[in-house]
Amino acid sequence: MRINEVRRSNPLVLCITNDVVKNFTANGLLALGASPIMAIDEAELEDLIQHCGAVLINIGTLSEDIMPAIETAIQAANKYAVPVVLDPVACGATNFRKTFCLKLLEHYHISVIRGNASEISSLSAESSMKGTDSDTSLDTVAVARAAGDRFNTAVVVTGAIDAVYVDGKVMKLQNGTPMLTKVTGGGCLLGAIVSAFIYNEVKPTLSMLTEAVSWYNIAAERAEQRDNGTLPGHFQINLLDMLQETVENDIAENMRAEEVK
Repeated sequence: MRINEVRRSNPLVLCITNDVVKNFTANGLLALGASPIMAIDEAELEDLIQHCGAVLINIGTLSEDIMPAIETAIQAANKYAVPVVLDPVACGATNFRKTFCLKLLEHYHISVIRGNASEISSLSAESSMKGTDSDTSLDTVAVARAAGDRFNTAVVVTGAIDAVYVDGKVMKLQNGTPMLTKVTGGGCLLGAIVSAFIYNEVKPTLSMLTEAVSWYNIAAERAEQRDNGTLPGHFQINLLDMLQETVENDIAENMRAEEVK
């Protein structure tokens, strides 16, 4: 399984992510078995990316000041065949965010788009959202197909039921827990986890992304089941523990995934 490859390789993942979740993201990647680095200065990005297995771009605290660094990072990643994951946080909330995300998708190669249904649908259709919360009425499978077809890239859409799209095929995933919405950064960390799972693969496979999302959600289920796991503070700590403890057998025994025909 890919989880074993990640842990053997310990890939370096550059996370240009939002200020709110940097610590949680770094600790989550360490628990997985990857190596996080949170660099942002344009002067070092190209040199650094040559040594990276993947790059995460998360626009949660987007500003004009960091836009050039984001583009420099993606340009370098494309140059050196390093996969890029884009997490378009709240991109439907403002034209500022949406316009920048569309620019990235239209001018560069993005290996995976990862977001909730509202965020992803705002990129591929005329829709809006409030903050970073997802519209639970949206069909994640349909949203994943629409975005994948429009941008010709892999898509991970999260919600009550998650969907993964790659090359016209969609997997519906039903692991997870609502507790992931009770702590900040649950979705943002998944973007980093996906980045680590697709290290060195600019064209990730459906099985690779399915495993990444399922592994993360199974770890979250196990975190909720531990002592005080329904309390947000305990859940967050439990999740970091379970990200380290969840292994290949846990995925094989607990993954609930099916291809949508």
